[in-house]
Formats: sequence, structure tokens, C-alpha cells
Amino acid sequence: MEENLESMVESELSKYPEHIRNQIPKSKFQELLELFVQSKNEEFNAVMDKAKEHASTVLTEKSNELIGVLSLTEKEDNLLMWSHYAESHSGYCIGFNSNHSFFKRKRSEKDEFYHLRKVKYLPHRPSKMMVDMNGTDMLLLKSEVWEYEQEWRMCAVLPDADTIIDAIAPPVHLFKFPEDLIEEVIIGVNAKASLTEAILRIIADNPELSHVKVKKASVSEVEYALCFNDLN
Repeated sequence: MEENLESMVESELSKYPEHIRNQIPKSKFQELLELFVQSKNEEFNAVMDKAKEHASTVLTEKSNELIGVLSLTEKEDNLLMWSHYAESHSGYCIGFNSNHSFFKRKRSEKDEFYHLRKVKYLPHRPSKMMVDMNGTDMLLLKSEVWEYEQEWRMCAVLPDADTIIDAIAPPVHLFKFPEDLIEEVIIGVNAKASLTEAILRIIADNPELSHVKVKKASVSEVEYALCFNDLN
């Protein structure tokens, strides 16, 4: 308001006939308005606090409806990641070629979508106003407690999804990707034999996946670490 008060006063006064506008100098009117705002400081602050809450809620809701995030990690042997995201080592991990053109589809210098970027970890939330925030501030910042994830992200426009499964909430948005994007599949330590057999069969039955390496994770006997053994 302080930055735009003069133009706001000019805009509002222009709505009235000239003989009314001439009853009081514009500078005087602006001075009176400033005094009014100062006298109502608590009321204005309360209104602005509610506005900020509402804006934050709307931003979160709309971003969840419109923006999808592919979250990847650069650490295939991170024990916590396997515990948190692969059903305690009973699932599998897909290794992608990060240099593939699929991750380099930036359409302009300011484009926030379809290209891979590293997440930044901070000890405190950024204190910028929303109008001063950019895509990095909104999409690529996390608390430093998550730094162990070593996350990379690619954002996508959810309505661009090739398949949308809306039988569950929130809906699942699936995007096609080229087969040569996959370099390897790592099967978890606690994975069932049936999962290993299914993955090997899928790769054997699809010539376009013949280049994909399959590995089985095991626990090191001397360290708190994972080892990977080739299966094909």
C-alpha cells in the first residue's frame, strides 16, 4: 500500500466528477488516508493475516491440482530411502539415465517444467513475499532434515498426463517415457522371489528392455550398507 498509495488515490479519485475532486487537494486527501490507515493498523494487519492464510491455502490446493513432481534420488544404496519408499526393502528401485533427453525438455529460460533439477536444502523457510518468489523457491526448497534424500525433481503439468486414474484420491497421473530411459532395476533385500521372477520375465519378453541390468540387493556383512549382485 505504501508503494502504490499515490496511484491508488489517483485511480479512485478519477471515478468522481471534477467539481468534487477539486474540493480537496490530492495531497491532502492522501495525507488523510495515510492517517486513517495508521489509526486502523491493527485492523489492517488482521485482514492481511487472514488474506495470507487464504492465499497459502489456495496456492497449495491449486498447485496439487495442476503440478506433479517426479522425485528421484542420486543415492541408490541409501538405507533410509529403501526403508521409506520401497516397503522396507521389499520393493524395487528403477535406475534412470539422468543424461537422457527426456530430462532436458526445458522450453524457455523461465520454464519450470520437464527438466531435471536438484533440490536445495535450507535450515529455515525462505522469508520472501510471494510476489518475489520464483519457481525454485516454490518447487525446489526443502528443510535440511531431508538432505539425506539427495533429491532431484522434474515438475510436470498434471493435465498433460497420458493416463489418469481417478478411482482413488488423490488421482494418479501417469506419464509415458521411452524404454531407453531405464538403465537398471535393483530388487530389494526383502523382495519375494515372485517379484524377482516377474521383473526378469518382463525384461526378457520385451526386446526394447534388453539393455536393462537387473540387480539384487543384499546386506553387507561388515558394514551398515547394501551390496548389489547382477542377475542378468
